[in-house]
Formats: sequence, structure tokens, C-alpha cells
Amino acid sequence: MTATKLLDGLTRAGCSPRIEGPDLVFDADPPDELARYLEVLQTGVRALLLGKRWFGIDPRDGIACGPFRNRISGPLACGALDPSAMLPRKVGLLIVEGTGEVWDRLGPLATVVFPELFEPEA
Repeated sequence: MTATKLLDGLTRAGCSPRIEGPDLVFDADPPDELARYLEVLQTGVRALLLGKRWFGIDPRDGIACGPFRNRISGPLACGALDPSAMLPRKVGLLIVEGTGEVWDRLGPLATVVFPELFEPEA
């Protein structure tokens, strides 16, 4: 499951996700099988709806996670995540570009509880 797939599933389920101020809101309650993924992917869904980049870092060392981290300079540009890809296993903090909000912190067991959201172990 990816943020892109989750947004698509929520839309097809008739939930009509949208952003109101800082909140992700729905016209109808998301089905349980999709709602559970919002715990981890809500920032990715928000980034897609806002048309902004989604950033992630490894909270243990502050190093950006993402496909471009070795090709682009700057701590946040390096951590731009692809919403259509699974999350890097080391990501623990997530934020939407330019929202001025605090980082969403994933629980230490996120990769255990939601293995289908993270890249497979090497």
C-alpha cells in the first residue's frame, strides 16, 4: 500500500478526502480496511491533495530518507518521498512541505504492525 493507492481507494470508496485548514477530512467515514493505513500515510495523502512534496527522515540520525537523498543537496530536498512508492524502512518522521506543522512521528513498531507500507528488508 502506498499513499497514492490509499488516496485512490478512499476516493473510490466515496469518502471524498480533502484538506480543510490543517485537517484531512472526509465526506464519509473511510472503510476500516483503509482507515487503518491513515495512521501512517495521512501525511502522504495530504501532500497529494495539496500538490506538495512529502518529506521523511530517520529520527535516529536525522538523515533524510528517500530516493533522491544522494543526488540533491539540502536536508529536506534529499528526503522527498515518492507517494507512489512504499516507505523506506528507516523513516520515522514525516511532514508535508511548507505546512509549518510538527513532524508526524511513527511508532517504533510501525514496520511490524504495517509491513505492507514499507520497503521489504534487504
